[in-house]
Amino acid sequence: MKKLFSRRPSAGLIVGFIALCVALGGGAYAATTKKVEYKGLSKDARLKTLGVGKTNAQTGTTPCDPASSSTFTKCTSVDVDGSTGFPRKYFVVVDGTVDGGGAQARGVCHIDVDGQEVNGTKTNVHDSGPGTASFGINIVTTPQGGKHNIALACTETVGDLKVPQFELSAVQVR
Repeated sequence: MKKLFSRRPSAGLIVGFIALCVALGGGAYAATTKKVEYKGLSKDARLKTLGVGKTNAQTGTTPCDPASSSTFTKCTSVDVDGSTGFPRKYFVVVDGTVDGGGAQARGVCHIDVDGQEVNGTKTNVHDSGPGTASFGINIVTTPQGGKHNIALACTETVGDLKVPQFELSAVQVR
């Protein structure tokens, strides 16, 4: 033991020992400091980190009845309010059924954002006879910041097309 401490430690050893103590003490200090709670974040900070989703659905009671081949009828919509500082994309899913009342019926449905059709969402829908036929549209929008209205809109081209069941969901993604 006497031989171990016979020489004085070098300056480098002392500086290294102090650096080691500070490094280990910093982690311990960080572990004891108070964390920021969710409620303490501003609205924009919450929207930046947390996903926003909305869903609107209808089954049977009053079907959406597009009456014209020249204008689209809005069947359902959701209002989303995303961060303006950090615009995000929305994953939009639409599922529905169409019914021609036992006769042939055809039409077109699409998704629109604030009244403007989203490219690539137009789909032809048709019912060939008794029963109903189903359709679906899935897309990721361009980044949207602020308040927007995302909607399912349909029009009929042949027969008396009705959309008795539908669901529209919009979920914010990165």
